[in-house]
Amino acid sequence: MLSSIFDGTVREARRHPLHTTLNVFGLALGVCVFLTLSLLVRYEYSYNTSIPDVDRIVRVDSHWAQVGTAPYETVSAPFRAVPFLREDFPEIEKAVRVVPTTLQIKREGSFSSFTSYQVDSNFFQVFNFRLLQGNPANALARPDGLVLSEQAAHRMFGTVDAVGRKVELINDGKKTEHVVTGVLSRQSDPGIFSDTEILVPIPTEDANTKACYQRWGSSCGEIYLKLVNAEDISNISQRLRDFVIHRASGSDSDDSSLGAHPDKQFSLSLLPITQQHFHDITVRGGEGAADQNVVNSIGVIGLLALGLACANAINLATARAMLRAREVAVCKTLGASRQRLFTQFMGEALLTATIACLIGLALCEILTPIVAVMSGEAVSVRYSFVLPLLPIIVIGTGLASGTYPATVLSRYRPAAVLAAARMPSGGRLEAKLRNALVVVQFAIAVTIVICTFVIDSQTAFIRNADRGYAMSGLLVGSPLPSQDITVQRKVLNALHSVRGVRALAFGELGPNPPNQNRSTYKLADSKDRVRVHLLLDRVGPDYFNTYKPHLLAGRWFDPKYGQDEGPDNQALENGVGNFNVVVNGTAAMRFGFTTPDAAIGHVISDQALRATIIGVVADFRFVSPHEPVAPEIIYYNSLAHTPFDDPIPAIRFDGVSTPDMISRLNRAWASVLPDTPAKFQSVDDRTQEFYQGDERRGRIFTLGAITALLIACMGLFSLASFAAVRRNHEIGIRKTLGASAQQVILLLLGDFLRPVLLACMIASPIAWVTMRSWLSGFDQRIALSPHHFLIAIAGALFISVLTVLGQTLRLARAEPARALRVE
Repeated sequence: MLSSIFDGTVREARRHPLHTTLNVFGLALGVCVFLTLSLLVRYEYSYNTSIPDVDRIVRVDSHWAQVGTAPYETVSAPFRAVPFLREDFPEIEKAVRVVPTTLQIKREGSFSSFTSYQVDSNFFQVFNFRLLQGNPANALARPDGLVLSEQAAHRMFGTVDAVGRKVELINDGKKTEHVVTGVLSRQSDPGIFSDTEILVPIPTEDANTKACYQRWGSSCGEIYLKLVNAEDISNISQRLRDFVIHRASGSDSDDSSLGAHPDKQFSLSLLPITQQHFHDITVRGGEGAADQNVVNSIGVIGLLALGLACANAINLATARAMLRAREVAVCKTLGASRQRLFTQFMGEALLTATIACLIGLALCEILTPIVAVMSGEAVSVRYSFVLPLLPIIVIGTGLASGTYPATVLSRYRPAAVLAAARMPSGGRLEAKLRNALVVVQFAIAVTIVICTFVIDSQTAFIRNADRGYAMSGLLVGSPLPSQDITVQRKVLNALHSVRGVRALAFGELGPNPPNQNRSTYKLADSKDRVRVHLLLDRVGPDYFNTYKPHLLAGRWFDPKYGQDEGPDNQALENGVGNFNVVVNGTAAMRFGFTTPDAAIGHVISDQALRATIIGVVADFRFVSPHEPVAPEIIYYNSLAHTPFDDPIPAIRFDGVSTPDMISRLNRAWASVLPDTPAKFQSVDDRTQEFYQGDERRGRIFTLGAITALLIACMGLFSLASFAAVRRNHEIGIRKTLGASAQQVILLLLGDFLRPVLLACMIASPIAWVTMRSWLSGFDQRIALSPHHFLIAIAGALFISVLTVLGQTLRLARAEPARALRVE
């Protein structure tokens, strides 16, 4: 029987090479896309799963509900909570603080940056990662200890044999010498620390002096807890509100507390790190997170590609079934049973599926690295995952694509077939099935095409949308680490002297800001007691000419007005003084002003500090397009008396290429701060992480759209191929009775495109609902327009016409006498 199945498959391939090629290639393409996207989905779902005791590790998240701003959740938590958590919850086995940072080493005048974390000495007791060298029990016990990743050790020393070697690290311009005490093994699966290159202990000075270690209202990193039992998560979560009330409350004069009722604005929650990768898409600071709906959609696209390939195989097999009708009739006449024929044809379908799966696996090896580049993930072909899946795919696709054709072929009655002058057509039921399969294929394909078009349009929109300032010709550097006003002036002077610089200014915020400070202000001259939590920024001279913000009302700061000079740090902290300020449009709206002009002249206050609004500017979008722009207050600092806190330099230039200008600025910076990298970048480069996720997902959807359309067109081609044989006689009669070639072409195209049009009508509402939900996740978004749908539908129709045009023209131009003579 096996030899009969093999011989039948080879014979059909020789007799109908085009149909066989389409069948095998269609299945192989579906299998390839399914395997590749399944590997990508598996990669996303494997995040953190390889960490030992992962079910007992949780992250402490902070939730804020401050006046004038929408409630939000953040990955950062106040480190002040750590000793109290250990004391109040015996269910906690260990707690570790983690501060993300970037450490550099300097060699031969150039800086190399490393993804780094400052952690507590018990880090490896919570995260039991394997070390290639060193003892995890004491690797971070010494203050100058240093654990390198395998990759970082190779970058620094060219070998993993690095324990005992000394390294001079630079952090915010400060040099510290460390001794390598361990080398971290490479992690096989993605996780929260899979990008780690350097681990160092938290400096004792920082823990004793920095506000984020001492105050409930400040944070600079993440807290991870290892629990005694996984079941303790719910028990601790139920008691966290009472914990916050008990531990974070205090008097209004106590800077370390959150006031008498901290639970009204602040809360804590526990997040199992197995859920972190998808949960963090809605959390501030959740870098590298993935949208679970998008990941699932990618998986669905892979499954649909496989389903479309099976539907295509059914269409091709049923269209070709009539060509084997007489073969079946002869076999039955010679004694073959229906069961034997069914087994024969099912065997051929399974053999075809096996060949297609092997080709699909080979294509998967080629496509997976491409998808890895497109998605930005380290996806690879894992045979431990793929090989157990292949038999299931072979059996599933073989049964799905072969059952119905085998049933159709095996039920032909030999007498009727041999007595007929024409081959059987399969009847109306099979014709409806073929059309239905084409409708389903194109409905899926057009839905994916519309979604892809909308995703591409939204991605282009947010990339090019007005961000409230002029991006072209603007370079932004790294925060200046020195609080010395003399050093800050020297840096300004050095950068000003660079040829090509047209404007230069400091600001404490910039595109993708590393730090953000907020405070609550109330509308002083209003009886409604309107209070808004405002984001604070201080800007220097020439800021307006550097960023070129859009002034909506009032004026910008002017040094000739003495009250324009902003407060120093002490005045801000104590809330004293009278100053002029500029606010953004969102702040004016949150205070209840109907127009920007209405805000001019009004006073907002923080304790005894009174700020008169002199101007309103359009919102600066320094943050992700998924995140709403915060209401903001801007103070002026002339740098005459008060230094900035970690000021971010911005330079507007012209007449020089961007790389040349960056090189000049870096040299000027190094003349003042030789041990601190300047890292001047364009705004696009600085905010790339905000947009690359959506861009990468758009590429994956484009891949799915192309695949779906290609497979759907193969199904449509099967209908055209079927019609070329079955309607030859009909077209001959029509032409004999006077029908022109043009009329025949229109008739055939109408028949072929009818299921495609129906598919487009089905796809449009599905795509509209899907994209409406997806767009709701953006603060800035396009409006769903009919042209998104019309262009996609027109493209699908055009491709469909090209697919069937060859067969249509051949039928329309056929000589009627030849067609009738054949019949």
